[in-house]
Amino acid sequence: MKRWSTRDSAKIYNLPNWGDDFFSINKKGHMCVHPSPSSKYSIDLRALVDDLIKRNIKPPILLRFMDVLQGRIAAINRAFKNAIAEYEYPASYQTFFPIKVNQQRQVVEAIAHYGKKHHMGLEVGSKPELVAAISFATGEKLPIICNGYKDNDFIEMVLYATRIGYDITIVVEKLFELEKVIALSRQSGIVPKLGIRVKLSSKGTGKWATSGGDEAKFGLKISELLAAVEILKEHDMLDTVKLLHFHIGSQITKIDKIKNALIEGTRIYVEMRKMGVGLEYMDIGGGMGVDYDGSKSSDFSSANYTIDEYANDVVYQVKNICDEAGVSCPNIISESGRATVAHYSVLVTNILNTNTQNALPEFDEILENADELSPTVRKLVDIYKSLDRHSLRVDYHDTIQLIQEAVSLFNLGYLNLHDRALAEWLCSKIFIKISGIVERLKSVPDEFQEFQLSLRQTYFANFSLFQSLPDSWAIDQLFPIVPIQRLNEKPDIMASIADITCDSDGEITSFVGENGRTDYLPIHKIEAGEDYYVGFFLIGAYQEILGDLHNLFGDTNAVHVSFNRKTNYKIDTVINGDATWESLKYVQYKGPEILKHVRDTLEKGVASRKISFEETSHFLELLDKALVSYTYLGSI
Repeated sequence: MKRWSTRDSAKIYNLPNWGDDFFSINKKGHMCVHPSPSSKYSIDLRALVDDLIKRNIKPPILLRFMDVLQGRIAAINRAFKNAIAEYEYPASYQTFFPIKVNQQRQVVEAIAHYGKKHHMGLEVGSKPELVAAISFATGEKLPIICNGYKDNDFIEMVLYATRIGYDITIVVEKLFELEKVIALSRQSGIVPKLGIRVKLSSKGTGKWATSGGDEAKFGLKISELLAAVEILKEHDMLDTVKLLHFHIGSQITKIDKIKNALIEGTRIYVEMRKMGVGLEYMDIGGGMGVDYDGSKSSDFSSANYTIDEYANDVVYQVKNICDEAGVSCPNIISESGRATVAHYSVLVTNILNTNTQNALPEFDEILENADELSPTVRKLVDIYKSLDRHSLRVDYHDTIQLIQEAVSLFNLGYLNLHDRALAEWLCSKIFIKISGIVERLKSVPDEFQEFQLSLRQTYFANFSLFQSLPDSWAIDQLFPIVPIQRLNEKPDIMASIADITCDSDGEITSFVGENGRTDYLPIHKIEAGEDYYVGFFLIGAYQEILGDLHNLFGDTNAVHVSFNRKTNYKIDTVINGDATWESLKYVQYKGPEILKHVRDTLEKGVASRKISFEETSHFLELLDKALVSYTYLGSI
């Protein structure tokens, strides 16, 4: 058999196809991160984690690579710049980051900084997000687009921000909003910069397809759009409408759906210009997909197009229709939040069950002396001894039947617990032997296509699925998961990854594999005392803000890392994860009150001589330590 290589590991985890050259495996068999796809520099993830642990920064650790974020911003803008040059597009392109995708201050701050040379802006959908965006725009020429429902306070704040000098476009989602904007504009004497969101008949694909189409939550129907134009005419405000906006959903997997929306949206733009509306921008919304599984397909966790293909289609379709109609091309805006931030963060945590395999009982002696065993167990011994590729199918089905028979006999009282354990152990041994035979077959029978599931083990990882990867649980989103070490060794275990919450839903059973989605993660048998880590990749979009406090597991430690040619990497920021008292505070518990209540109870126990002073003191020390400690597990 040929020696296992890092190339083999890259293949089974499909790394080259989802990593976009930001991730690789080095000669040590460690996962690495690159600042840009063309960079020869990289950071060894395992070495970085070891260094952080020496700094007392414990897993789980969310690693944010700001250079990767900068690289993604540059890639999107470069794709549109090239498309504009290729098709001789006469207007400009501008990226806006919808901060709902990741509102963390350091992330938005970095986007505002790196995006400055691309004239990048921020898109907001609520008053709190507007306040956050204004804080970044203060003193900077940072444009802001306001979507979502708006009340009078929201609209008035935008108007006065406009008066002060902020570049804010307020997008009308409903007719009643337009009436409010006009009334408050007249009342304040401030002329707004308006956009109008139109509801397209075109729809996207996947989980967010309902963002488009006639039943979409936001936007004006065509009849309402015409009514809005008439209202604006009546108030002599047609020239205040600078932007047309549409959006057909996040993670659009098929490029033809994007083309359909572009054609419909551009036709509407052309007609509005002919009606005298002073449009200068067309905001095509978000939706550029991220290829989470690397399959380059129309699967929900993939996308059948690249950034370059997306940009080329956008520019070509808009220019073609505008030229045909004899209308000036608009400046194009996109809100590709997911494609901007997905790659920049990696969650790394440790596997907890390091000795599970070594703790299982072995019954090897029964293989030599099976005469005194029950008939069911004896038949399993015979199958194990005689199994080969010629009897594979028959022996597999017989094993399934015999293990079911063993359970039935046990339930009826005809098989003792020891014999049932023997049957279970033999079944596992037979399946492992079958797996070895199946691996060598050129043509695998149908019943063995999903055979690996019977061998899948559960590996427990020190994290909360609900806090760090909520979309994996909520919408079955696929995220690449890869061990960050020993990738120069062949993995010998097929596993699922369970978290440490007391919820059966807290388990990942779908993974990125060589041929797309697979039901197990190839992983190594962990040696006693070994520190073994896995990385969760492409989690920068939505996961950091949607996480909840299931079991009161709070935010993880977060570390901002930048590349440094002299020292390899530089720690820019360390954000401590939630301590227990902080998680309790979210649900209205107060640490001092807890300590006082427990202390009062303990004093009563001391007074009645049920417990000693020493026991009381030690317990209060443990409780106090628990309140200030990380919510995740330490050493086990």
